[in-house]
Amino acid sequence: MRRWILKRAQGKPVGEFSDQTPILETGILSSLDVVELVLFLENLRGSEVDVDRIEPESLQSIDTLYENFFRTPAG
Repeated sequence: MRRWILKRAQGKPVGEFSDQTPILETGILSSLDVVELVLFLENLRGSEVDVDRIEPESLQSIDTLYENFFRTPAG
């Protein structure tokens, strides 16, 4: 995910980038990039993402992307 995000950010000042860096708030990705990000996440997951259930907070950083789209619920 990190590589994909940084590739999309080409030409934008990224500064220090970590898994906690806000990717939309800092302008690393634009709101227009979100559609392609969701398609990329679906490809990584091997399953569709229910876009009607996506909360803006789930797209905040690499950590929140992982938590919301890849982490298997405990139990």
